[in-house]
Amino acid sequence: MIQLGFNGWARETGSVVRESQTCASHFSAAYDAIIVGAGGHGLGTAYYLAKEHGMRNIAVLEKGWLGGGNTGRNTTIIRSNYLWEESQGLYEHSVKLWETLSEELNYNVMYSPRGVMMLAHTVHDIQVFKRHVHANRLQGIDNEWLTAEQAKEFCPILN
Repeated sequence: MIQLGFNGWARETGSVVRESQTCASHFSAAYDAIIVGAGGHGLGTAYYLAKEHGMRNIAVLEKGWLGGGNTGRNTTIIRSNYLWEESQGLYEHSVKLWETLSEELNYNVMYSPRGVMMLAHTVHDIQVFKRHVHANRLQGIDNEWLTAEQAKEFCPILN
């Protein structure tokens, strides 16, 4: 069971709610887990707590609407090419979870892996990006360094 915050609950149930009313009677006295935020991370956490740990009494609290915060305004980039060695495996695993999510949910989550090209504009950028590429490759994450010429060949509109 996923429960919505006060405004979300009212909207989803079509209830007419006055500010003086409360919906406390619609909530349980205890939950297996309570998650604050119904964005991608919060809903993902609720889903995997239910799927992997058998939890069935989960409250997801949201002050607005589902996915209405940063999830609804992000760049839609799902990646694992972060620099911190300690977390790279976690990020890579999370990217792999997206590959089967539409099938698991029987709902098109519109996951479409494309890749990303980051452009270096300064010597400092080059040093930082090369460090990222090499660190990620050491962790088995697909990264590639392109020279300016290779980048222009791959994407001719670059100048």
